[in-house]
Amino acid sequence: MPSSMLFAVNNEGRVYGLSTNGRNWREFPYLGLDFKQLSAVPNFLWAVGSDSQIYVHVHGLDIPIRIKEEAFENQRWYPLEGFSSRLLPTDRYHFSSEDGLTERSLEKIRVPSMAWQWDSPWRIETVLNGEPLDHDGWTYAVDFPAIFCSTKQWTSCVRRRKWVRRRKYCAMNSWCAVAPLHHDPTKEPFIDVSVGGQAMVDTSDSSLLVWAVTAQGRVMLRKDVSYTCPEGTRWAVVPTPLGCDVKSISCGATGMVWATLWSGKALIRLGVTPSTPLGETWVEISPPDNLKLSHISVGSNSVWTVSSEKSVWFRKGVKGDCNASAELAKGTGWVEMVGNMSMISVTSDDQVFAVGIDDRSLYFRVGVCPSELTGKRWRSLQAAVQISRASSIASNFNYKSSASLNNSLGSNDKYEWLESRSAPTSLKVKPDWQKPVATSLPASEGSIEEPCFINRGSAEPKQEEQSRKLTAWSPIRSVGSLLGLEANPEIDPHAEWDGVVYPEREGTCEPGWSQADTLWSCVEAGALSLNLENLPNWFVDLNPSTGFEMAPWRGKILNAIKDCHKKTMNGYESIEVAIEMTSCVKSVICRCCIPGEELYDECCLELEWIGNKASTVDTSTVSVFSNDKTITKCQLSMSEIVCMALCSEPGCPRIAIYTLESAEKDIPPLKLQFNGDVDLDDWMAYLSSIHAKLADIEGPPGASSIWATTKLGDVYVFDHSTLQRQQVTGDLYSKELPCKGQEIPWKHLLNNGFPAGSSLVVTGFLPENLDRFSVNLDCGSETTVALHFNPRFSEKIVVRNSMENDTWGTEEKEGHLTLTLGGDFTILILCQADGFKISLNGMVFTYFMHRLEPQNITHVRVVGDVQLHKVVYNSKEVIVPLNEMVWKQMGGHLVMVETCAAGVTWGISADNTPYAYTGGWGGMFLGALQESSAGINQMTDNYSCYVYENQRWNPLNGFTSRGLPTDRPSWSDSTGHHKRYKDTTRLLSRHWQWVSDWAIDFRTPGGVDSDGWQYAVDFSTSYHANKTMTDYVRRRRWVRKCKLTTSGPWVEVGNTKVIDISLQVSTGRDAICVWAVGCNGDALFRMCVSTSNPMGDSWEHILCEQPLISISCGCGNQVWAVTRNGSTYWRFGITTSNPQGDVWESVEPPKGSMVKKVSVARWAVWVLDSDGQLFVRREVTPVFPEGTHWQPISQPGFDIFRDISASGDEVWAITISGTICRRTGVSCDNPAGCSWIRGLSANWEAISVRSYTSKTLPRNR
Repeated sequence: MPSSMLFAVNNEGRVYGLSTNGRNWREFPYLGLDFKQLSAVPNFLWAVGSDSQIYVHVHGLDIPIRIKEEAFENQRWYPLEGFSSRLLPTDRYHFSSEDGLTERSLEKIRVPSMAWQWDSPWRIETVLNGEPLDHDGWTYAVDFPAIFCSTKQWTSCVRRRKWVRRRKYCAMNSWCAVAPLHHDPTKEPFIDVSVGGQAMVDTSDSSLLVWAVTAQGRVMLRKDVSYTCPEGTRWAVVPTPLGCDVKSISCGATGMVWATLWSGKALIRLGVTPSTPLGETWVEISPPDNLKLSHISVGSNSVWTVSSEKSVWFRKGVKGDCNASAELAKGTGWVEMVGNMSMISVTSDDQVFAVGIDDRSLYFRVGVCPSELTGKRWRSLQAAVQISRASSIASNFNYKSSASLNNSLGSNDKYEWLESRSAPTSLKVKPDWQKPVATSLPASEGSIEEPCFINRGSAEPKQEEQSRKLTAWSPIRSVGSLLGLEANPEIDPHAEWDGVVYPEREGTCEPGWSQADTLWSCVEAGALSLNLENLPNWFVDLNPSTGFEMAPWRGKILNAIKDCHKKTMNGYESIEVAIEMTSCVKSVICRCCIPGEELYDECCLELEWIGNKASTVDTSTVSVFSNDKTITKCQLSMSEIVCMALCSEPGCPRIAIYTLESAEKDIPPLKLQFNGDVDLDDWMAYLSSIHAKLADIEGPPGASSIWATTKLGDVYVFDHSTLQRQQVTGDLYSKELPCKGQEIPWKHLLNNGFPAGSSLVVTGFLPENLDRFSVNLDCGSETTVALHFNPRFSEKIVVRNSMENDTWGTEEKEGHLTLTLGGDFTILILCQADGFKISLNGMVFTYFMHRLEPQNITHVRVVGDVQLHKVVYNSKEVIVPLNEMVWKQMGGHLVMVETCAAGVTWGISADNTPYAYTGGWGGMFLGALQESSAGINQMTDNYSCYVYENQRWNPLNGFTSRGLPTDRPSWSDSTGHHKRYKDTTRLLSRHWQWVSDWAIDFRTPGGVDSDGWQYAVDFSTSYHANKTMTDYVRRRRWVRKCKLTTSGPWVEVGNTKVIDISLQVSTGRDAICVWAVGCNGDALFRMCVSTSNPMGDSWEHILCEQPLISISCGCGNQVWAVTRNGSTYWRFGITTSNPQGDVWESVEPPKGSMVKKVSVARWAVWVLDSDGQLFVRREVTPVFPEGTHWQPISQPGFDIFRDISASGDEVWAITISGTICRRTGVSCDNPAGCSWIRGLSANWEAISVRSYTSKTLPRNR
């Protein structure tokens, strides 16, 4: 779990932050203004200053906030003038939005406030749906509402082109003043502010809700606040019932809003949704026992309040997910808690913090959980506080230890601000916005939306002479006044602020840190996320008192026990330890599906293993019996198992066991269905642990491993180190190919091809009546043969030849046939750089020059009536048969994994969180059998479940759920083939938990109307948001979020969500290049990644004009990317000294294809389109790195592709049905390869072979 922050304000109005990764409070840089109230969500902090105005602080974002402004230039064609900006009265504006309804003149588009700056000039976009346009960027159509295309035709009467410009939010990591309600900020100051709504399930644009209260008791809502617009646009009045003057307000993460009145009562705002952020009605709640409520705080499913007598009360029966229901929002009653507090704050997961009334200390409510939201008791926080000379605490501390404090100051080094920040390490850079801001930037005045007309003034704010600090904090200048002044080292010499989210370098309380009693006035926990199983180190006494553990009598007893043990063991050192063999049996009643069958039968499953006390396993078997154990249905040796994977469905916990036979013959695996998740977890742990011990694959994998993930999010790895130890013979790796007793013609795959240095030894028996036989080295198919070695006994010659595209070459017949019928033979074929060296029975027979490239050889084939005894295949690389690959589960839950040759491995979870591999092995799937917890961390993942509601229109009733007999069900999945109901949707296992209720999804692709519906002519056609005359069906998507809690050898990287990632060892240096794509489509580069620092330090934003969906970096400093519209780009200017490159260059995608995935290999670039078709970019050279053309790759004949991974000479893919495929014959001369070979067919989702050892050295580039 990443670090999060708890905020607090002391009695002097200074703001402090406490990270979950540390135990020391750090003070915000003090710029001359104190604060009274705080409210926070992750990355955003809102506050009420001592001047009674509101400020916002944006922090901890790895990617700068950038917004692309768009304007479309429209022109119409006239017979005499041609295309002209003079339009018809019924046409759209000359410069307009895409739909033409809004005027968008370039000179009228400005930055919203001084917190924003233009990041680029206006430019013309020259790409349309992935297709490059001319340099002028014009697109043509019959009329403006029609579809535009890139080619001008004789019917093209209008044209348009898109102008784009980016603006950047520059007030990162600084306090930014939000415009007041009036020109005179003292006319109606603010007294409270609250931000929330970040967990509303139907939000469409990551919007936030910011509520505020003025001194006149009015409630305000800040409009259009979101992650891309931190300061919002304007204030809107929320009318309150007559006579209800609001005192304080609180907005929860789910959008639930409670407020307290000056009269002591409470108000609840109902109907707050992303589409209606102002809500609908107020509901009044009476206080408990005739008390007056003074402060309130709202969580997700809890409401806590403090009365005027400082007693603490809890509102029971509240459920925040059902905000539209008045009963669930109101709760059922008040429950008084023990203890008196001055104020209280609740996190988004209902954890509670408070400020004590007497000692002004901070307290945490212990024992709060979903089943017991009231908790059990209060516990004090123990955390040191950073002090500065600007604080009154500093003077007291300075008096106590003046000398040590002065020594800790050091020199007055210049303090530098951090613009973007990523855990776990900091990178301090000085952002551009610290430079002087041009005075020509527009300063927008505060505006307010009222239910009735209000006269607004437009006079410029009067500039008054103030001190430097107070001028910086003036809230009148604009919506987002820049307040980013550097901390003065003379004022705060201990400032080490690095963007709020920072690593802790902590020890005991040293000079500069105060352990004295700090008086707190406010605590804010809205941005805090706690792992209850591993609480932060905030509750440990930093100066523990010595107890009986250090008593002298205890030490004497322990020393006496040690001496007694030594005396007892004397004399037994030379005796060997007896190895006791043990046999263990584990059984359970379950249901199984035997390979070759379709139904599950009840059976008795038994696991037996034999080992010794050294925790080794010698043999193990899995047996399936009938219930009475009289019939053995199936029995497997654990040594034959190559993979064990979950194949569960909701309500059906299952395990699939794949063996060598099922992998080789492509038959279904043995499937086991258990009675519950407890049995499933128990058996998965035992099977995985025993299989790993038996196969000697425990622990972390090697650097050259292949990683893969399943559709259920399980992570697997194949490490060829075991095969490497078994096959090594001198400088080569040898493998005997199975041939004895098999039919002739005999054919077998050569997994590593047959490059120079490879050899093949064929031994067998020649029958007396044999006329001829041949040994062939095929290149993909039998129509292309690199070597045809054909002894002919009737003619007493040996023919050598080659075939290309079913055409034979020139025969070579020199040499005397030395083989004898009725005897054994041995043929040795050694591939050298120029040709094949062939020996017969130990004597060199001939030398056959290469006619075809030996790298393209894929199979060996023997034809004729010979009896084969043995065929030995020797290669310079480890020989990995796909059906013999043993897959080991690693732990964790990820949807994709990416690795590199250095062994550094990253992954992405279902909620787009990036993780880095820690080097451990295990996690929740091993359960209590986990032998070492080194590198194992807690992990959480979030997933959204979708159900579609379908309706058809009829003339009598309009849209109803009653459709035609051929229509899809009224409730279905996205395809419409399967029925899906909200009430019957179940979670996959007990490790998943619902975190929200069903809600309409307003983020459905294609757009929706105000009620969430999208319309179409028929269910099988495309959907759109607005209904037309020809639309006869409609649907809307319902969403419900669930959360998985697990563990694995992964650690979360930073705070930025990513959708794709790529790793590559940098050419000429030890660093590792890590490129990623953010959820908003931005390209990211991870700084300072290496084997010693696999997580890197921070993200660097790489500007790209088009939003990306896929990225890949390869050898030779190549970086390719795919945009959302299916076009491809490559990065120009990447060098060792400039790893981020200079500019993106467009490459036309394969004609008629929408590319969705790219992977850069050594000799070519591979892409996968939305139809599952693969293409390879040919002739990619150092001189021409963008290549020349796309070559389509034939399908494997049985499926289309889901994922692709290319690196060096290796190209692997996953088909849509979950089968692993490997491309053979990939070489420099044939980068597209020859054919596909199939591996294990399981539930695979993604694969990464970018760390797999290649067969040849890279080219110099």
